[in-house]
Amino acid sequence: MYLSRSILPSIFVSELQTTVPLRNIISITIIILWQCTTALGQQVWPGDINNNGIVNNIDVLYWAVANGSEGAERTDATTEWVGQNLPTTPWGESFPDGLNFAYADCNGDGVVDDADKKVIEDNFGKVHGIVMPDNFLTGDPEQDPTLALSSDMPVLAPGATLKADLSLGSQLDTVFGFYGLAFTATYDTNFVADRGNSVTLDILEDTWMSGMGVEKVIKFIKNDRKNGIVQIAVVRKDGNEVTGFGEVGSLNIVMEDIVVGKSDIVVTDIKTTNYNLLDFQVAPSDLRYEVDTTLTPVIQPIKTSGINVYPNPAFDQINIELEDAQENIRHLELFDVNGRLLQERDVTTGTNQEKINISQYPSGIYTVKIFSDRGLYVRSFVRKHY
Repeated sequence: MYLSRSILPSIFVSELQTTVPLRNIISITIIILWQCTTALGQQVWPGDINNNGIVNNIDVLYWAVANGSEGAERTDATTEWVGQNLPTTPWGESFPDGLNFAYADCNGDGVVDDADKKVIEDNFGKVHGIVMPDNFLTGDPEQDPTLALSSDMPVLAPGATLKADLSLGSQLDTVFGFYGLAFTATYDTNFVADRGNSVTLDILEDTWMSGMGVEKVIKFIKNDRKNGIVQIAVVRKDGNEVTGFGEVGSLNIVMEDIVVGKSDIVVTDIKTTNYNLLDFQVAPSDLRYEVDTTLTPVIQPIKTSGINVYPNPAFDQINIELEDAQENIRHLELFDVNGRLLQERDVTTGTNQEKINISQYPSGIYTVKIFSDRGLYVRSFVRKHY
C-alpha cells in the first residue's frame, strides 16, 4: 500500500533536524501511526471490541479490561451497526494485542462503561468483513482446572427447571489471576422450553470469584434458542485479579412440557483470562440429565441421613447401603474432584444395596450420587491405593 507524502504528518517532511528526546519520538511515532491508520479508513464497528469481524461473548472480556478508561470521542458517533472512523487522537491505553482502547468505546462518548456493554448485547451476533475465529486453549482435565457442570437433581419432570451448578477449578487445580471467563454451552432444543427465559444464569455472591459492591462480577448471557447455543461471559471490572476455585453460579434451564428421555449440556469454547487477556488452559465438561414422565415437578432436597457409604478411605470398591430395607436405589453416578462424570447406571433390581468398582481410578476425592425412590443422597469419599 502506497502513502502519498501529503497524507503523512509534517514531522516526516522536516526530517527531525533538531535533537528530540527518545520518549517524545516514541509518542510522536504512536500519533503518526494512528493518524495514518485513521486516514486510511480504519473503523470501529460498535460492539466488536476485539475487531475480529463478529460481536460475541469474547468482546465482553475486552470490555472488562478497558472498563473505566477515557479518551477522545468519535465524531458523529452512533451505536447502529455501521463502520465509523476512529477518533483522530488515539486513547492513552491499548490492549496487549496492540488494539487501542478506542475500540471498546462502543457508543463513542469518550468513556468505557456499562452503556458500552449494552451495545454488545444490542449488536450481538452481527458481522462485518472477514470474520477471524477466536482462539481457545482446551485444557486437560487430568492436569488443568475444569469448568464443570453438575446437578443434585439431574432426573426431573417435564416442565421442571434443571439447575446446573457451575464451578471452576478445584482444591487440586486452583485458578490463579482470574479476571474474565467466556464459554459456550450447547443443548438439545427438543428438550428445552421455547420461551424467552428458558435459559438463565445466576451468579453466587461473595465467592472467590465475585465479591460485593465494585468487586461483584458482571454476567453476560445470550441464548440462541433456535440453534441450542448459549454464549456466556462472567467478568470482573475493577482491575483486580483474583485467585481461587469452586462454585460460582448456576445455569437454570426450563424443560419442555412434553418430552422424555436423556440429553446433555456440553460446555465448549472456553476462554479464561487474566487482566492482560492472557489465556489459561481450562478443561470443558458436560452434564447428562434425564426427563422422566413418572416424576412430578416437585424437587426433593438432598437427604442428609439414612445411608452408609463405606469404607472411607476406599481401595477397589465402595459399598452403598440404604438403612431402610424398603427404600430402593434407582440410579447411581460417580464424579471426580473436578465434577467430571466417571460412571452412571440405572438400578432396576429393587435393592437397597449396591457396589461401585473404583479400582481403575487414581487416588483422590470422589463423589457419589445415589438416587432412590424417596430422594437423593450425595456422599464424598477418598480413594487410596494399597
